[in-house]
Amino acid sequence: MRKLFVFSAAALTLYLAGCGGDGGTNGGGGDDYEQENLLVYESGTAPSITDVNDPLWASADSVGVRIGFDESYGVNPNMVDDTLILKAIKTTDRIYVRARWKDATQDIRGNFSRRLISGNWEFINYADGGGGEDALFMIFDAGNNGTEKADCASMCHAVANGMATTGGGNADSWSWKSATTNLARLAEDSWLKNTGLFADAPELGDKSLYTKNWPESAPDQPLWMHTDTTTFEGLTLYVEDTVVYHNIIGDGGWQTGDRVPGNIIDTSVKLDSPLQGRYEVEVMTGYSGGYYTLVMTRLLTTTKSSGESRNDVNLADLDSIQVTMAISNRHTAASDDATWREHSGSIPFYLVFNRVPN
Repeated sequence: MRKLFVFSAAALTLYLAGCGGDGGTNGGGGDDYEQENLLVYESGTAPSITDVNDPLWASADSVGVRIGFDESYGVNPNMVDDTLILKAIKTTDRIYVRARWKDATQDIRGNFSRRLISGNWEFINYADGGGGEDALFMIFDAGNNGTEKADCASMCHAVANGMATTGGGNADSWSWKSATTNLARLAEDSWLKNTGLFADAPELGDKSLYTKNWPESAPDQPLWMHTDTTTFEGLTLYVEDTVVYHNIIGDGGWQTGDRVPGNIIDTSVKLDSPLQGRYEVEVMTGYSGGYYTLVMTRLLTTTKSSGESRNDVNLADLDSIQVTMAISNRHTAASDDATWREHSGSIPFYLVFNRVPN
């Protein structure tokens, strides 16, 4: 039987020092597995957001978060019963979360369209020819979600093809995806309700970090192409490098097998509004030796420019907060498929605050 922990204020600072080290491990345990909680390191200085291996992380405790061992929380076939290593640092105004996990392949091509021998195009929305996308998700209890809190098992697919709360309240969700949000060093912030999961609105109008490069109806061809060449084989196509797609034949024209990225990335979203609404969670990613290292950061307390509160959990002045983690390897559904069924998740555990730096 799984055990979850609820702390009294007096017990918060005495319980569960995280396990040391950064190496990933395979999971173990069984039905009696008890997930350790994570002591958040409180620091007067902030870790770098451009270096995932900033020396400050050595001062923070780590905990091994077991994922992919219980079908109720999702099992990715490439991530069965494994462990991600989690650390967290809190400064006066921000929280930083660092996750490290094993993934044999860095999947950053994502979706794409491909030229056929007939001269037509097909849209590839599965892991064909290096497609697919890696991802990490973190769900926070918003404090009003009954006994469900951040328990993902009860939220997953609670509505058709999506997630929803069933505890009467809300949860806050951060989503990092290797072939879309990662390309602008951002994660996507969403809010769970009993009617589904909804991305927070961009505060500066209707901008989107990534836009699907394929029409909703005919003709079946990319919407945009690279401004200079039809032989563009890059993995990322930025909006400033695009022109409207047009057919080019003959020398220098389109050839069978040519590819065009399936999303157009608009990095001005970050430049215009680095801490606003949907894209207020900044990230830095490293990949080496078959491991991802991801740092995510957000203000502890967020407000709209009008002074109104956001759809964000307030992380200031908390003793603890329940969270759930999930990761995915080469997710093969379309990029606009919100279900992400192929993830490996954890059971809920707590981030425990109020650890004073040495």
